[in-house]
Amino acid sequence: MNKSIIDIKTWKRKDHYYFFKEFEQPFFGVNTALNCTDAYHYCKANHIPFFLFYLHKSLKAIQQIKEFKYRIERDLVFEYQQISGSVTVLRDDETFGFAYFEYYEDFSLFMKQTKIAINAVKMEKGLTMRPELKNIIHYTVLPGIQFSSMQHAYSTSGQDYIPKIAFGKFNFREEEVLLPLSIHVHHALCDGLHLAQYIDCYQQEMDIKK
Repeated sequence: MNKSIIDIKTWKRKDHYYFFKEFEQPFFGVNTALNCTDAYHYCKANHIPFFLFYLHKSLKAIQQIKEFKYRIERDLVFEYQQISGSVTVLRDDETFGFAYFEYYEDFSLFMKQTKIAINAVKMEKGLTMRPELKNIIHYTVLPGIQFSSMQHAYSTSGQDYIPKIAFGKFNFREEEVLLPLSIHVHHALCDGLHLAQYIDCYQQEMDIKK
C-alpha cells in the first residue's frame, strides 16, 4: 500500500489532532441529500446499475479530498495514495455481510470487480472482517429508508478512524431524484470544511454533462 507519513510536529492541524484524538467519541457527521437526477436518468438510459455508479462516483470524489485519506496507525498519521471501500450486502436470509472492493478509475473495471465481490458475500454466512485494511471507506446502504438523520454504531476502543458513509432510499421530488447521504468522520483527522469539500466534489461528479 502506498502511503506517506504526516509530520505531526509541523502539521497545521496538530493542535486539533491532539485535542480530538482523546475524545471518547471523536466521530461527527452530517446528513444531506445528493441531487442525482442527471446521473439516475443517465444510468437508466444506458442500463448501468445506479448503485454501482454512485458508489464509484463517491470513491472518485474521496480520492480528491486528502483529509478522507488520513489514517492513524500506532500514534502516527499516514495519508494513503488511494482509498477503496467496503459495503454492507443484504442476503436472502435477511442477514448481511461485508464486501470489500478496490477502487478503479475505470468504471467498467470497477463495476465488474465490485459485482464479483458483492455476489461472493451473498453466498457466504456470517461476517468476514478485514481489520488490516485501513485504506477503505465503510459504506452502508439503507435502500428502504429516506432518512434525514443517521447514527452509526462505534467501538469504544478508540481504534476506529475510518470514515463512514451511508446511502438511503431515493426521494423522487417533482422532477428531481434525491439520494439521502450521511457522512461521519474522525474529528482528529477531518473537519466540517472537508466534509463540505467532499459533498461539493461528489455532487460535481454526479452532475452528468449532456
